[in-house]
Amino acid sequence: MKLTTLAVRNIKRNFSKYVMYFFTLSFSVFTVYSFRALIQNQYVNAAMTYDVRYRTMLAAFGVIIFVFVMFFLISSNASFIRARKKEISMYSLFGMSNGKIGKLLFTETMFVGLAALVVGIGAGVFFSKLIAMILLDITLAEFTGDIAFTITPQGVYLTAIPFLFIFCVMGLSGLRVISKFELVDLFKAEKVSEGKSKGSILVLILSLTLIGTGYYLAATSGSDVIIGAAIPILILVIVGTYLFFWGGLPKVLSWMKKRKTKYYRGQNLIAVSALAHRMRSIGSTMATIAVLSAVATTAVATGFNLYQNIERNTYGILGYDLYFYGGQEELLDDVFSAFESYDVELIGDYTTERLQVKPKNNILAFDGNVEYYNPEQDYFRVYSQSVCNELLALSRVNSKPIQIKEGEAAYVRSFWSNVPGMTEEIERAIMAEPLQFSNQEIRVTSFLDASFISFGAVHTIVLNDADFTELMAAGDIMGVDSSGEPFDQVTVFKYNNALKAGKFNRKVNQILSGNVGKYRSAYNHYTESLETFGLVCFIGFFMSVVFILMTASLLYFKQIMAAEEERHQYEMLRKIGMDSQVERRVITKRLLPVFFIPLVIGILHSIFAMKTADTIVFSNMIAAENSYLVVLAFSGIMYGIYAIVYGVFYFITKRQYTRIVG
Repeated sequence: MKLTTLAVRNIKRNFSKYVMYFFTLSFSVFTVYSFRALIQNQYVNAAMTYDVRYRTMLAAFGVIIFVFVMFFLISSNASFIRARKKEISMYSLFGMSNGKIGKLLFTETMFVGLAALVVGIGAGVFFSKLIAMILLDITLAEFTGDIAFTITPQGVYLTAIPFLFIFCVMGLSGLRVISKFELVDLFKAEKVSEGKSKGSILVLILSLTLIGTGYYLAATSGSDVIIGAAIPILILVIVGTYLFFWGGLPKVLSWMKKRKTKYYRGQNLIAVSALAHRMRSIGSTMATIAVLSAVATTAVATGFNLYQNIERNTYGILGYDLYFYGGQEELLDDVFSAFESYDVELIGDYTTERLQVKPKNNILAFDGNVEYYNPEQDYFRVYSQSVCNELLALSRVNSKPIQIKEGEAAYVRSFWSNVPGMTEEIERAIMAEPLQFSNQEIRVTSFLDASFISFGAVHTIVLNDADFTELMAAGDIMGVDSSGEPFDQVTVFKYNNALKAGKFNRKVNQILSGNVGKYRSAYNHYTESLETFGLVCFIGFFMSVVFILMTASLLYFKQIMAAEEERHQYEMLRKIGMDSQVERRVITKRLLPVFFIPLVIGILHSIFAMKTADTIVFSNMIAAENSYLVVLAFSGIMYGIYAIVYGVFYFITKRQYTRIVG
């Protein structure tokens, strides 16, 4: 019989085992091709304003996914071969040399690989238009909903060639695995013990200490500390995770065995013993899955959080649908005409002076070691209470009108307001002594979270109307610069559907660009953020799907291999009276910890990783008293979806395991 015929027959006979393997392999090809096709898609490139950034991000993540897929497939292929020890031993018994067995496995691998390559690329081509439309829908503020169907030959061969290389490596690795097998060992494979791992209490304590230290640094450190300690935190958690599964979890299982009242209940005895027996071979796999699950859940949760908070972040930074300063006399009529021409409903607008004041005293922050305000170099933007309330009323941020007593002022928090460790220090310095003017002193008694009214100023205060009038009369409030030129006025706008008015915004860009001191529109910021964060969310989704397929499939292969070796144990248990109901409960307790423990630890790692992300990124984006709670709420949705998909793989594995041992 030819090797090709035998290879096809083996694939048919082991089809139920190959299904998961084939699906994972095909999806890997599909993902890499989809990324390559998006990079080459002319319609997507034309729609993306920042096409260089878009192509770079897709290419970088495509390489990351490809490298991960390569190592996973080679590892899975070795496990898959080991699961067929008994079958391979029969070939050897009938006189087939290791070389021919290796060629047989190489042929099988190439057949399955080529089929997966055809299916994966075919699916990628078929769904390429849909995927491109999904990407454009989540990254563009105004997407028409349709693009032309295209096939990218470059994407096909740039996907096919690397995967053919992987398949060859996988096939050759099979020959290396076979060369290590001895015929006697193959026949005794089901009876050979892996050797019990009792674990170590010292390793358990060390692992928990390392993980706990990483968690503590991630949860309590400021952004400046976390940025420098990111790699050490990562190393602490990863090393701690592997130590936990290598020596910590086996020790926990040994303690469970000593609790005789529970351990000697039949189901627990069988399940705990089986898991403890496998810890030496599966410990590293469970640790790897925990780490990769943390990476996958963090990636998709971060992307989802960034994407869901784009609008909130846009208005948290800009405050208004549109504002500009300088050139009001020449350009305001043109801007109002644009509102009429494009039928955009204007809710309100307001123009005010950008006045300055320079208190005479210095402000020293950080225990007097840093000069935060110097009247010779710095200034305060200053508003009256009534003007400030007009500005707040037209903003898209939910800000209540403020009330300020005479002799008092409200300080507008600026860029440092969300930097841990700086806010309290600076606020104490600002409130420590009154601001000194020509004829009076005014003390800062409150703080206002409305940095969008500063319009370029580092320091901004709001005064009672009477105090403002008095300082204006005394000449403390300045309306001109050192050369006598008046400061630019600022005009803010609020109008309907600001984030969807693309044509109107393009017209405003033409009117204002190069003709004003500065202008910003919510639409511009929103669309730029959509392209960036939408792409991050898109990539994070694909990455998490690839990771969950790979990790869950790896566990699947490990458990199927274990099922082949444990089959005779279940046969023996049935002979001494174990019924089918008890057997199902034993299998559940045997498999559930293998899937459940890495998933829980991975999500726990991700929760603390999201705390780090909140400290560095989200606390500066989300205008909430506790932004981390908002982050966790969005992340929880992703964790739930991830757990559900992982649960599906658990039930698939349980069904296949039950079929094998039955």
